[in-house]
Amino acid sequence: MKKIRILALALAATMVTASVTGCGSGSSLGSASTAAVSGGTIKIGLVAPLSGDSGVMGESQQHGYELAINEINAAGGVNGKKLELTTYDDQGDPQKAASGAQKFADDESILAIGGSCNSSATLAMAPIIDAAGLPDLVVSSSSPALTGCSDYFFRMAVQDNAVGPQMAQALLDRGKKNIVVFYPNNDYGTGLNTNLKNYMEQKGGKVLNSLTYLATDQDFTAQITTAKSLNPDAIALCGTPADSGLIIKQLKQNGVNVPIIGGTGLYNSKTVEIAGDSCEGIYVIGVYVANNPDQKVQDLVKKFQEKYGSVPDGFAALAYDQMYVIAEAAKKAGDKLSRDTLKDALKETNYNGVTGTVKFDSNNDWVRDYLTLAVKGGNFVMADK
Repeated sequence: MKKIRILALALAATMVTASVTGCGSGSSLGSASTAAVSGGTIKIGLVAPLSGDSGVMGESQQHGYELAINEINAAGGVNGKKLELTTYDDQGDPQKAASGAQKFADDESILAIGGSCNSSATLAMAPIIDAAGLPDLVVSSSSPALTGCSDYFFRMAVQDNAVGPQMAQALLDRGKKNIVVFYPNNDYGTGLNTNLKNYMEQKGGKVLNSLTYLATDQDFTAQITTAKSLNPDAIALCGTPADSGLIIKQLKQNGVNVPIIGGTGLYNSKTVEIAGDSCEGIYVIGVYVANNPDQKVQDLVKKFQEKYGSVPDGFAALAYDQMYVIAEAAKKAGDKLSRDTLKDALKETNYNGVTGTVKFDSNNDWVRDYLTLAVKGGNFVMADK
């Protein structure tokens, strides 16, 4: 069944990967690389949007990786080997993400990769990493279509089928039963909208309308006019910092003053920066909050602020933990370290990090509870019940 699923993903990604796989190494599905790591370094690749509308997510992931790598290397590395990060900017584009995956798949010195951030980009990468036997770990990419897509795919990320219901439940708990949803017309947005809507309606609430847009849009007047005419109890946003920040700001400018909740894509300082004062009081779903008094969390916040001048968001915190997960698995594989032995070691992960305890289920998904956060004084904090 898993092989059938991989073939289905391969067919779905054909349009975006044909131009890169044709000039690749000629690997076929399931032809994993067993070449052992040699030399004094362990190389990790990152395929992520480091520029463009989704660049803030990729940058957070890169910074989280870098901070962890510096610490691990300063402590002696992994079995005496230093970790080294190489990045590829996919600009949030599936075809570019496929190109990046193929580039790293063909380079046998790359032990594993992280990325991408967007579900559509990661879906394009899945057949490539599976064919190469290249472990791929993500801190976002929440589409249900990725579950079980490859034995080499590991998701330390929130998932639409859990986040959508939590968004809906957070509103229902606050007596908000009639809502309007805004979602970008991509894999992430459509998946989150579907899961939110299904749960809301199963629990007796109602989605008055689901309004779609392009992630690159700047003006949301038409959607806001429609939303306002429906007189909703609340607004649910299924986008990312750039588009959602603009929507929040324009909602307030147009006199829409109902509660707003967003998915994990909004848990980023960029959302607050774009929306300004309009962001005050909005709710978001997350797996970590910077004001958690836990010492591990506060140590990360301090180190991250010293290096990057900002508070680490959820993507940065997850990436920080993820690099330690990779390092622990590589250490466990020992002198037999390869892509395959790393994959096997990752399946046995039991790591207690700043975002909680990391364990993977039989589909290599991280199953966990999420937090409901709110913006107060321009900062993300735990929401009141």
